[in-house]
Amino acid sequence: MISDDQLIAYLAGTLPVEERARVETELAGDPEALRRVLDQERFDVALKLLLNPAATRAPVKASVLAGIRTPTHDASAEAVMKRVLLEAGKNALAYHPPKHDSSPGLLATLAAAFGEWIHTSHARFLVYGSLTVLLYFAVSELAISRAKRLRADERGARLEPSVGVVQTKAVPTSRDPVSWPFAADSPWNTPIGSGAQFAAVQPGGLDLTTGIMVVSARLSHPIFRETTTDAPVELLLTGQSAPLATLRLPDAALAATVTSRNLHLIAADGFTLYEVFGAQRSTGRVLTGNNIKRHDLRGSGVPPDFASAKGSGLTPFAGSLTRAELNGPIRRVIGFVAPLEAIAAKADGTAHVWPAGRSPANNPALPSKMAARGNVHLGSLLAIPASVDLATLGVGSSGPAFEIARALQDYGIYVKDAFDGEWFTEWHQAGGPHLIICADFDSPADLPPNLRAQLALVIRHLQVVVNNGPQTIGGGGQPRVKASAPPFITQP
Repeated sequence: MISDDQLIAYLAGTLPVEERARVETELAGDPEALRRVLDQERFDVALKLLLNPAATRAPVKASVLAGIRTPTHDASAEAVMKRVLLEAGKNALAYHPPKHDSSPGLLATLAAAFGEWIHTSHARFLVYGSLTVLLYFAVSELAISRAKRLRADERGARLEPSVGVVQTKAVPTSRDPVSWPFAADSPWNTPIGSGAQFAAVQPGGLDLTTGIMVVSARLSHPIFRETTTDAPVELLLTGQSAPLATLRLPDAALAATVTSRNLHLIAADGFTLYEVFGAQRSTGRVLTGNNIKRHDLRGSGVPPDFASAKGSGLTPFAGSLTRAELNGPIRRVIGFVAPLEAIAAKADGTAHVWPAGRSPANNPALPSKMAARGNVHLGSLLAIPASVDLATLGVGSSGPAFEIARALQDYGIYVKDAFDGEWFTEWHQAGGPHLIICADFDSPADLPPNLRAQLALVIRHLQVVVNNGPQTIGGGGQPRVKASAPPFITQP
């Protein structure tokens, strides 16, 4: 005997060729099943006629979706089909007025008859079979709607003043140290806490109205992993003859020295990082660097155990967003670099705070370009206070701008380094924004065209977390979101 599920699959065209042939053979000897198939086909044809012309489909589709969006998210065949037939009937009458009287009583009679018929097993077969045909065009919109609803629910939970909010998206069970580096208790993985004390960004240094710039990490600090098949490359410190390390790297790592002087090389173990600053290609497969640092990506990510060669001691590797993170969620602190004039020098002559390890000292001219006043220094943590409703910022509820805004509120953003913009042509062309973040993308065309404009609105709500420190990371207290950094894929 042919089951209802088999008949529905047969009509939907989802049966394998062999099983479809078997069903057709059985249909020839089963008059009852054959009648039900013919009824189903007539039913589908009727629905398709009701749904034409194309102008009638939108309201019918809305009715179908409305029937599905019940409080329990369970589709009620009766409710859905009543809505469909009534709405389709109304539209059919509107676009194809009958020559005879079509009073509302006719639709009421139709609904009453349908209400009795829907409870028969034959009707349920037709309904469920037709729903597979009728709802195919609504599946994508249902998915989008559900995603938006989950986003809204998650956003609403996150915007509560209370702390310890659970992120609604499933947290990965493991992570790659390269795409999600540093220990779970690293400052780069610690959320903003309930004890965070905020202060407005003082004038004179960082100017949030100048906007933001998103640059390609592939150009500013490209990453290359060691392989088992590429030829060896020696890493030499400038002026030295003995290599610090030998890694099997693709030719692209050697070619990258033409466009970038700062390279990040990952050893075969998956967690050892070599930062090569001032990288140049020597004769053969040799890379020299003015400064080469070796780090463990499973460590704290901050000085003194992870002291980068950069001016602040904070690595450019930190807080750089992956391609996946641009579409969320971002579960860690973001990092940004700023022009020297945005960094405030302190009364003692330094310009850094924890977790930065030092102020730029390799060029005496740099301090003179820093701001004489302000409260944003190298290593400062900024965040959007919990009192700010992200829904009012004009960035929607999904996409890169929203995900970055949410991360700025949940985790914040560190000033990881400063630069002299005198020779930074692209920065000048962008209008000299004071916030520059890195993300993994090939070209600006990969980003939403309005991303900078949206983020410019977002960053104006940033404030300084004045009590961020080694004993009160993120301001201390209960984390705004539960710690989410899982164990590493590669273990010691």
